[in-house]
Amino acid sequence: MSTQNAAGKVRFGLALALGVVVPGMSKYVLTEMGYGLVGTAVFYTGYLTAALLIWYIWVRPLELTGSSGA
Repeated sequence: MSTQNAAGKVRFGLALALGVVVPGMSKYVLTEMGYGLVGTAVFYTGYLTAALLIWYIWVRPLELTGSSGA
C-alpha cells in the first residue's frame, strides 16, 4: 500500500468519524443546555452535510459500471 493511498484512507476515515462525532457531541451539549430542538436540527444538518461531502469527494468520482457481457 502506498503512502498516498494510506493517507487518503486516513482522511476518509477522519471525515467519516468527524461527520458523526461533531454533530453528535453538539447535539448532546445543546440538549443538556435545554435546547433539544436546536440540538436535533444541528445534528441532522451536520450529519447530512458530512454525508453529502463524502459522497461528492469520494463516491461520485467512482466509475461504477457492470460487465459488458451478458
